[in-house]
Amino acid sequence: MDKKNCLSGNPITADIVISIGRGIKDKDYFDKVLNLADILQAQVVGSRPMLDLGWLSIDREVGLSGLKVSPRICLTLGVSGTNFHTMGLLGSKLIISVNNDRKANIFNIANYCVVEDVRKIIDDLLVKTSRKRFENIFDIESFLLKYFCKYKTNKI
Repeated sequence: MDKKNCLSGNPITADIVISIGRGIKDKDYFDKVLNLADILQAQVVGSRPMLDLGWLSIDREVGLSGLKVSPRICLTLGVSGTNFHTMGLLGSKLIISVNNDRKANIFNIANYCVVEDVRKIIDDLLVKTSRKRFENIFDIESFLLKYFCKYKTNKI
């Protein structure tokens, strides 16, 4: 299997980062996230549980003992938001977080708080991006802002 672009670039210099957590739940959805990340020209990183499962390598851990990223856009999927993890995301210009737990700590730092089943959002994003060809970061940002506009908030 070819290595995905989303796992071969540098997350520290990436314009878009997708950070995944335990809420992804199964390997099929991890693979879907990789596909989505390639479409969105994003780099995939994650919290410690993703490393423990063997889904991501140690050089993809974000947090206090891992990477500190500062992308233009950070999309968190199934991340609860422990302090150890969020410390590595604080440099992000825009944080869009999806978690089914309304009280998830990740929402304390997110610009867009999406209280939904992360798998539903992943599937929907894959459908909506399947025929899109993004020319640049601005096209991707515009798409994501339109998609998530109904979730814009500072706090839940």
